[in-house]
Amino acid sequence: MQLVSIKPILAMLWVSAVFVMGIAGNIDSFASWAVLTGLALMPPLVMMWRWNDPRPTMSESIQKALR
Repeated sequence: MQLVSIKPILAMLWVSAVFVMGIAGNIDSFASWAVLTGLALMPPLVMMWRWNDPRPTMSESIQKALR
């Protein structure tokens, strides 16, 4: 699986898991849902921002230059 497709899948799983925990925890106030939404969205956003693609290898750079 490529790195590009792993990031959205992990983000989707994280958000889903946090909201399932919120529903299972019987959260009923607006403030609790707001905190839960922040908890659900911040880690995936940071992951998308900070998790960069790996640097190309020397072989990949040479192959790209030859094309």
